[in-house]
Amino acid sequence: MTGKFYCRGISILIICMAFVPAFSQEWLQWGGSSGDFKIDSQKLNSKWPEEGPLKLWHRTLGEGYSSILFKQGRLYTMTSNGNEEIIISLDAKTGRTIWEHSYLRKFWPDMRMAFGPGPNATPIIVDNKIIAIGISGQMRCLNLSNGELIWKRHLPSEYGRRGRMEEYGYSASPIRYKNSIIVQVGGHDHAVIAINPDDGSTLWASSPGGVSYAQSSIIHLAGMDQYLYFSPEGLNALDPANGSLCWHHNIPVDNGNHLTPVVQCDANHIFVSSQFDSGGGRLLKIESIKNVMSVEELWFDSDLKASCWTDVCIGDYIYGSSGGHNFSFLTAFNWHTGKVAWKKRGHRMAQCLFADKKLIFLDQSGTLGIATISPKGINILDTAKVAGSVAWTLPTLISSTLYVRDRNNIMALAL
Repeated sequence: MTGKFYCRGISILIICMAFVPAFSQEWLQWGGSSGDFKIDSQKLNSKWPEEGPLKLWHRTLGEGYSSILFKQGRLYTMTSNGNEEIIISLDAKTGRTIWEHSYLRKFWPDMRMAFGPGPNATPIIVDNKIIAIGISGQMRCLNLSNGELIWKRHLPSEYGRRGRMEEYGYSASPIRYKNSIIVQVGGHDHAVIAINPDDGSTLWASSPGGVSYAQSSIIHLAGMDQYLYFSPEGLNALDPANGSLCWHHNIPVDNGNHLTPVVQCDANHIFVSSQFDSGGGRLLKIESIKNVMSVEELWFDSDLKASCWTDVCIGDYIYGSSGGHNFSFLTAFNWHTGKVAWKKRGHRMAQCLFADKKLIFLDQSGTLGIATISPKGINILDTAKVAGSVAWTLPTLISSTLYVRDRNNIMALAL
């Protein structure tokens, strides 16, 4: 009897341990540690129970689209409740609130609320600090351990605010470069600034210019690090060390709303996409000729439109959603030529990650899917309705635990 009880106890312990999140990674800024949506996770299930992946916990969070950060067993994100904006820390294993930091915000008269009151941007973690930008441009740096305020800035008061055809507030997440944090401000005198994360002081400020809504990126292209961001007129590259302009490429869009992050293909090529009637996908070649950067558009395809979602580049192909707000398909295309390999209906506007040689996608309706992909086709292994609409937030995968957020809720799923 004792031996049987001991073996049964061990079995129960193993089963329980299988559902405890294994924390071996960090997710310190939008897009994860690599910024290319490729996650070092293994042994993910190809099939889920009939009711979907095991839900480790679920709770109401509040409005907003900010992604979820992770460090040392804690989650961090932003949310809102009426006129309050909230930076929040949660226990990753239970979803319990550890601390909250809230402040009042004021909307501009021309701000549109068609997609809700935000916040839209994702914070960034730097050492023992979290830095966040609210929808109205309030920038705050907090102690990561207890949420106490370290410094704050009000970007529109300092830099002004250029008018846009459609105004949805501050949306681009801050990004780290070495010992600085780079921020889009879209002010009268400067488009982008770099900040010292220790005290919030300005390290450099770029030339004047507007900014659009797509997430910026830092990519090593043509032999140098480059900070890429969208203005309403197109794509810009700055030297992240000093803010000087490396190059600009004009990309016309009806209302100047560029929403899609750049996808790096190799050391000299990037895929850039936009939506609306004038949008589409294009391949840009970046070269350094006698220490002068040049940009060349190699092809353009109006069918490869993209909106506020993520694509993944694997080898010679890019995988993810293509189309606009009205329709989109899971798609694979050869980035060298723009030739489409396949399209799959049924999952609109999907946020994509790639882990364990599988595509993990969350479409805007809140349906989660897992699939194997290749240039020959997609094999969807399983799907489950896990969240509500609108699920536009990029999920966060830590080992085998997926943290998912829709506009009002947050949850942890065992994959």
